[in-house]
Amino acid sequence: MVVSKLLLAVVLAAPGEEASGASPAAVDGTEAATSTSPTPADPAAPGALVPAPPATRPAVVVSSPVRRAKTGRGLLIAGGVLTGLGVVGRIGLEVFWSTAAQIVPNDPFARWSTANLVFVTNWNNLMFFGPGLGLLTAGAYRRGGHEAGLGKLRDARRMRLVGIGLLGGGLGLWALSRALFLPIADACPSNRCAYTTLETTFWVGAGAIFAGAAHLAYATGYSRAAARVQVAPSLGPGFAGLGLTGRF
Repeated sequence: MVVSKLLLAVVLAAPGEEASGASPAAVDGTEAATSTSPTPADPAAPGALVPAPPATRPAVVVSSPVRRAKTGRGLLIAGGVLTGLGVVGRIGLEVFWSTAAQIVPNDPFARWSTANLVFVTNWNNLMFFGPGLGLLTAGAYRRGGHEAGLGKLRDARRMRLVGIGLLGGGLGLWALSRALFLPIADACPSNRCAYTTLETTFWVGAGAIFAGAAHLAYATGYSRAAARVQVAPSLGPGFAGLGLTGRF
């Protein structure tokens, strides 16, 4: 009887299993977690370190450069500068003949100086007048095309005829005066006559050549541009203006 009471007391004193869902006791007496704790590597877990998205570089918009209209102004300025240097050089050459060279106006013309005279005058022409004429001609051509695009009215046919006449006359006078310079010098009684003929024909011929080349180049550029673009008055009900037609 005493033994049965002792066994009953031991059974009642022993801890029973807890209900389902209870967490087992840990070794140190704390309650063990039934579910696994989230790791910082898990992006859904609170406090996790989420890597920042890569920074996107701003898009660079490259705009095409705006093409400037070719007005011929730069060529005209460059040609004018070279032509001006040629004029100054030619005037300086004339001053040299009358001062440093000590050419006496009333003395007979010295034929032995013809080779040196041809070299000095042509050197100045090749250095300044030739390049200046080329640049002025190219600038006049571009200027004519530019003004035709703007719709400015010009008589290109008349300008072409004037240019051809001036250019032909200037070239003819210059070539003829140089070809006949020695017979003219022999016929002249003095240096004044020979050098006056030389310089007069040069300036008149050069002026006609430059003016004729500029007129002809301008008229050619204007005509070609006007053939592509034509501006004419346009009238209609409720409006009035300019109509632009051409080949593009």
